Amino acid sequence: MTTLTIRIDEALKMKASDQADKLGVPLTFIIKSALINFIESPKIVIGEPQNVIVTSDLQSKMDKIGELLS
Repeated sequence: MTTLTIRIDEALKMKASDQADKLGVPLTFIIKSALINFIESPKIVIGEPQNVIVTSDLQSKMDKIGELLS
């Protein structure tokens, strides 16, 4: 086990800590989970996910792509 020291804005730390408390987990757990996710799938998602509306046209395009890949 090792210690990771990072410099972040105090307000950011407090907001993250408050959210972790609402979930009932320590902030350390959140950070560990984020690092594990980054290792397993090396990508960064910034912001909240957007809802995608799947229209019939978009669905047919996705179906064609699926057929090509299978």
